[in-house]
Amino acid sequence: MRAVVYEDIHKVRVDDVADPRILDPHDAIIRVTTAAICGSDLHFYNGKAPMSPGDGIGHEGVGVVEAVGPEVERFRTGDRVVMAFDIACGHCWFCLHGQTSLCEDFRNLGAGPFGGGLGGTQAELCRVPFADTNLLAIPQGMDDERAVFVGDILTTGYYGAAIAGIQPRDTVAVIGAGPVGFFAVQAAMLHGAKEVLALDFEADRLAVAEKLGAVPVNVGERNAQMAVCQRTEGRGADVVIEAVGHPSAYESAVEIVRRGGTISVVGMYVSEQVTIPLGIYWTRMLDIRFAGLCPIHAWWDKAMAAVSAGKIDPLPIISHRMSLDDAPKGYELFDARQATKVVLKP
Repeated sequence: MRAVVYEDIHKVRVDDVADPRILDPHDAIIRVTTAAICGSDLHFYNGKAPMSPGDGIGHEGVGVVEAVGPEVERFRTGDRVVMAFDIACGHCWFCLHGQTSLCEDFRNLGAGPFGGGLGGTQAELCRVPFADTNLLAIPQGMDDERAVFVGDILTTGYYGAAIAGIQPRDTVAVIGAGPVGFFAVQAAMLHGAKEVLALDFEADRLAVAEKLGAVPVNVGERNAQMAVCQRTEGRGADVVIEAVGHPSAYESAVEIVRRGGTISVVGMYVSEQVTIPLGIYWTRMLDIRFAGLCPIHAWWDKAMAAVSAGKIDPLPIISHRMSLDDAPKGYELFDARQATKVVLKP
């Protein structure tokens, strides 16, 4: 089959690789119909996380069940499904308590040794372990592009807003108007925020957020803290969702949240460090919630229902639709922020 594989820093290629096989009775093989390039893929692309040449990449995908192991109960050949990016066993203590991203057998599609050596979704076929746990049926009549992000960034944005405890009169600031921030903006509105501010450097991303009803704040042109204070009578945002994963974004979140406010840290961190002035945090009564990797399985039913009901619209984030063979160009565009989201058609 054809698949996108890692070659070196800033370089992927499309190669002929062996078809995945059923290795465990709980496995399923999915024929991928739509995949996407995620911001997390760029961590590997840019060398932030380890990957070896030839490793399959990609963890966002939907498709049709091609084959199932003898112990798969919920799915059959021909079912249309979305795949969870984080592969959980479904039966350990953490999984049974809704914390699937902390699974004792946690793995990640398309993340090389970091993710347990599983193949990626940017391929014609993908093996999904523990299929009954890690696949979700796509509602009848829903197209691929509305469903594909439910296995990762759409549900992550939904989760980041949900755990922040948004109240009906709250002003919410979302730092980062990229793909996760895009969905966090919509989810904050869904959870009842009075006003949502989207903060970013990129005018194109801010324009998309504005179309959704967010107040755009270009932090390359305006001081973030002053801009937020102007909208909140000087207090700061009630809730801040940090959807970037960079120390400067985290520090900005601390600056713009009001006293007694909440910060939901959704952005991905690996080895970054910041100095925390504990006395200031304590005095300001800050509530910092580190989201970690999203426990997709605990939230994707609600996220899928929101898409099905038209309360979250994924389509405006897609800027490029490309063939699988054009994936290297897609990575270049996405890495250079010349694309808001790239979907691939195997």
